[in-house]
Amino acid sequence: MATHRTLHGTPYPTPPPDRVRDELSVRHEPHPEAAHPTRLLIVVLISLLTLAGLAYGGGIAVDRILEQRRIEARMGPKPRLAQLPAMEVPLGASRAVEMQVSLVLAPKIEPDRVLRYQDRIADRLFQTVGQTDSEILTGPGSAAFLKGRIRDAVNREAGTGLIRDIYIERMVVK
Repeated sequence: MATHRTLHGTPYPTPPPDRVRDELSVRHEPHPEAAHPTRLLIVVLISLLTLAGLAYGGGIAVDRILEQRRIEARMGPKPRLAQLPAMEVPLGASRAVEMQVSLVLAPKIEPDRVLRYQDRIADRLFQTVGQTDSEILTGPGSAAFLKGRIRDAVNREAGTGLIRDIYIERMVVK
C-alpha cells in the first residue's frame, strides 16, 4: 500500500481503487467528433435570417415612431379633451336636439376642473338651447350658434379661459 506524506511528515495510506465508482463515472473521449459542415452552415444561415428579421422589424418600428413625431411637429400635440355627457334638449312642441360635445382644454388645464361642473353646464344648456327656435338649429350657422351657447355656459359655470375650442361630435334635431 502506497503512502502519502504531508508537510508534517504524517503518513496517510492511499485508499484502494473503487471499482464501482470507476464504472459509474462518465468517460470523455479525448477528441470530440467534429461538426458536419452542412449542419454548421444551416445554423449560421438560420441565425443570420433571424437577425435580418429582427433588424427589419426594428427599422419599421423606428420609422413609425419618427413619422408620428413628424406629424406631431407639424400639427402640434393632441388636444386634451373633456367630454360632456350626451344630452337631449327639448326645443318646444315636439322637437328636440340630441348632442354630444367635447371641450378642447387650454394648456395645463385638467379635465376634472371642467367636468366637476358638468351638471351645472348641462342645466345652463337646457335653459339657453331649450328657448331657441328649431329653425335656428337646422339652418346655416347652427353649429356656430350652438358652440357659442356652450362656450357661454362653460365660462359662466366653470370659469373663463378653461377651453380653447368646442368639438360637436353629434348634433341631431329630431
